[in-house]
Amino acid sequence: MSPDPAQFRAGVRALVAEPLTDRTSPAFAEIRRHRRELTRFFADELGYRLDATRPHAARLAKLPGPGHQPRGLETRGGRRFDGRRYALVCLVLASAESAGEYTTLQRLFDDVGLRASGIDGLGWDGRVATDRRVFIHAVQALQDLGVFERADGDEERFARGEAGGDALYRIDRDRLSLLPTTAQPPSLAAGPADVADEAYPDTEQGRLLRRRHRVTRALVEEPVVYRDDLTDEEIDYLRSQRGRLERLLADRFGLTLEARAEGWVTLDETGELSNLHWPDYGAAETTALRLCDELRARHLDAECSERAHRSDRSDEWPIGEVVAFVRQLSDEYAGYWKKGTDDDSGAQRLAEEAIDILVAGRLAVRSTTGLTARPAAARYAALDAVRPAPTLAPLELEVSEAEEPS
Repeated sequence: MSPDPAQFRAGVRALVAEPLTDRTSPAFAEIRRHRRELTRFFADELGYRLDATRPHAARLAKLPGPGHQPRGLETRGGRRFDGRRYALVCLVLASAESAGEYTTLQRLFDDVGLRASGIDGLGWDGRVATDRRVFIHAVQALQDLGVFERADGDEERFARGEAGGDALYRIDRDRLSLLPTTAQPPSLAAGPADVADEAYPDTEQGRLLRRRHRVTRALVEEPVVYRDDLTDEEIDYLRSQRGRLERLLADRFGLTLEARAEGWVTLDETGELSNLHWPDYGAAETTALRLCDELRARHLDAECSERAHRSDRSDEWPIGEVVAFVRQLSDEYAGYWKKGTDDDSGAQRLAEEAIDILVAGRLAVRSTTGLTARPAAARYAALDAVRPAPTLAPLELEVSEAEEPS
C-alpha cells in the first residue's frame, strides 16, 4: 500500500532538516513506518543513503551537490571550527567508541592525549591552556550533536585546570555509530579527498543518474542555485525536466520552484528546512540587510561607471570599508543594539557575523580583500538603499590568535 502523501512528506522534510534524527522528532514514527519507501526515494532522487533500521535513530547520509558551501561546526561562542578542532572531534569520537555507556571528561582527555601523541603534525598538547580549550570545544560540539549527554560536572572548571574539575557523560551509542558517514569506506579511498567522492557506474545510465542527483540535490539543499553552479548538460536537464521537478519538489518536499535569469530558488514557506533564519531583527541580521542595500547600490554604481567607460567604481567592497560602514550603523541604531557594537572591535565582530549570514545564504562572496554581491542579494535589498555618509576611515582589522571563551 502506498504511504499517505502528507505523512511521507513529513518524513522527507524531517530527514532533510535533521539528517541524524531520533524519537524526539514528531515525524520519527512516520520515518520508521515508511523506512523502505523513504530509503528507495532518497536513493533514486538524490543518491542519499538512509539507515532507518534502528528503533531509536535514523541517519540520512547526504552528499554535497553543485554550489554547496559547507557551514561546519562552531564553538558556543560563535567561532568556526578549524582543522585542529575537527581532528579533536574525531579523536573524542574514537575515545567514546571504546568506552561503555558512560564516560568522564578526564577519561576522554587522557585517551585523546594518547591518541594525539601518535599523530604527526597535529601539535596538540593538553598541558597548554588553549589546547585544553580546543578539547572542550570538541566535547561540547558532540554534546550539541546529541552524542554526549552531561549527567554531572562542569567543563569550564576542567578547561581552567582547576582541581576537581570533571564531568560525567552518558553516551548515546546509536548517535555515536551513525554520526560519521562517508560516500565510500575510508579504507578503500586513496586519500582524504576521495572519501567524499560518490561512485557511479562508468556507463550512460550512471552518467544520467549522477546528473539527476546533482540537480535535485542543488534545488533541495541550496538557498540559491546559480547557472554557473551547473554544467551545460545539467542546465539542459533542469529545463527539460522542469515540470517533473516542480511536482517532485512540491509533492515530496513542500517546496516551490522559482526560475530567474541568473538561476533557481526553491521556496519553503514554513522556513523549517533551514537553520539559517533570516531576515530577522537581531543586530547581525539587521546589519546583513543593510549590507545588501549597500552592495546593490555599489553594483548599480559600477554598472553606471562601466556604461560611462569609467573604472572608478568596483563591485567589490573592501573589508575595511565594510567594517567602517557597520561602525556607522551602530551609531544609527544606538539604543536598539546590544552594547559592544559601538567600538571598532565590536563593529568588526558584527561585520563578520553579518558577512557570514550573506555568504551562507549565497547572497555574497567574500575574498581576501573584499565583499561582492551575488545576484540574489537584490531580492533582499531596498529599492532605494539607505546610505549614511561615512564618517570613519576604513578600519584596520585586528588579527588575533587568542582563543575565544566557549
